[in-house]
Amino acid sequence: MGDYGIKIAKSGYNYIDGDRRLIYNSKYPLLKIKDVGSGTLTLSSHAGSKTVYTHSLGYTPMFYLWISYLDTSSGSEVNKYRMCSWSEYLGVQVSSYYDAWTTTTTLELSVYTGGYLYGGSPTATLDYIYVVFYDPIN
Repeated sequence: MGDYGIKIAKSGYNYIDGDRRLIYNSKYPLLKIKDVGSGTLTLSSHAGSKTVYTHSLGYTPMFYLWISYLDTSSGSEVNKYRMCSWSEYLGVQVSSYYDAWTTTTTLELSVYTGGYLYGGSPTATLDYIYVVFYDPIN
């Protein structure tokens, strides 16, 4: 078989200059998006968890999940997103955990803010955005 498909070269190069000069070559597999979505997670007593997405893939798919987060000094929501998962340790009994994971049927999210809402309410609402990919890794 011949060399066929879609090839896009970097600026200043030709597609025949070789793969290192390409920004896209259709002969290589790419991540395929199964679904994209967003929602909110309500924290009660500094914690919250929920099933974000249910799928029927039968395996644990790759995903990205970004979530807004709470400022460690004021306890207010930061209008920026961080990719899950991460944790912060700020001292004795002051820590927070932002976790996301997949199972063979769901994408899950869990947040614990460790009670560092100094003088604030133990409830908050955080926004999240997710992307779930399909095709199992072989």
